[in-house]
Amino acid sequence: MQPSVSVIIPVYNIEKHLEKCLDSVIGQTLKDIEIIVVNDGSTDNSLDIITQYARKDSRIVIVDKPNEGLAYARKSGIEAAHGKYVQHLDGDDFLEPDACELLFKRAEETDADIVIMRFLIDSPRGQKEPPFWTQDEYNNISAIHTMAHEDYRWNLVFLFQRRDLHAVPIDYLQNLTYGEDAYQSIQIAYRSKKIVTLRDKPLYHYVIRESSVTQTGMTRKKTENVLLFPNLIETFLEGTPENRQFTEDIVYIRFRAYFLLLLKNWREGMTERCRFMAESLAKYPALEQLEEVRRFTKLIRLYARCPWLGKLYTNYYVHKGKIKA
Repeated sequence: MQPSVSVIIPVYNIEKHLEKCLDSVIGQTLKDIEIIVVNDGSTDNSLDIITQYARKDSRIVIVDKPNEGLAYARKSGIEAAHGKYVQHLDGDDFLEPDACELLFKRAEETDADIVIMRFLIDSPRGQKEPPFWTQDEYNNISAIHTMAHEDYRWNLVFLFQRRDLHAVPIDYLQNLTYGEDAYQSIQIAYRSKKIVTLRDKPLYHYVIRESSVTQTGMTRKKTENVLLFPNLIETFLEGTPENRQFTEDIVYIRFRAYFLLLLKNWREGMTERCRFMAESLAKYPALEQLEEVRRFTKLIRLYARCPWLGKLYTNYYVHKGKIKA
């Protein structure tokens, strides 16, 4: 008998957090689920913990593979899944007890391909709930437009989805270590006919550990990825029959990637990127409505007109802690 939901959990060296994640899934009020745990080449005790849980719960399926990164771990989980729907869950995050039940019910009642849920961010600095999608229903075009224009976390948008959206595998890039969620989300959104929201309450806990909070700065590899993923999204969207409807979305996505590098103070190529952002602000004034962008529009325009003065003001922002050096 086909499970209602396959919960896919990629795991890599998270032994300290894994039990809380697994307990939250085993304790789901919807019992008709399969739990696919993908051990992505962990070198700590993660696999031992998974094995112990699997001995106690027959719903747990272990996929043990060499380390290839999050995207390929999720891909392996989807290939092993049998559920009508899949629920993605990172191994250091956890679900509310009735998450799968409420999401499954919403999907079945609305015949939706994707259900977007509210979530909480749990960090050493406290707990907060980010802004949520404003409409009850979207099609593929309006969903992509919303993703590009709003301050939503792309890695937490389309976590509950109909499994047959993956009947034709989406494009995964093994070496894309930043922006892979955005690239995959765009592809999945485009394949969807109907996307709905579930407003009842937050169902997913996104956990930010202390080590993640204290990591700042950009490596060259990460910078290359930040610059690459807008190109991948642009190529994908321009290859669709509706490509003209995505012109503004592509600009927004590239703008936000460049803006991230500004906030991280990655100066190589800064002048050219700020010129692009200044031109984008002039053409699409609504960009200034993005909360973070609003504080830095003067710096962007200044950098575009006079790079040396822009660098001077950037140093000032770094000193004030508004930009991470």
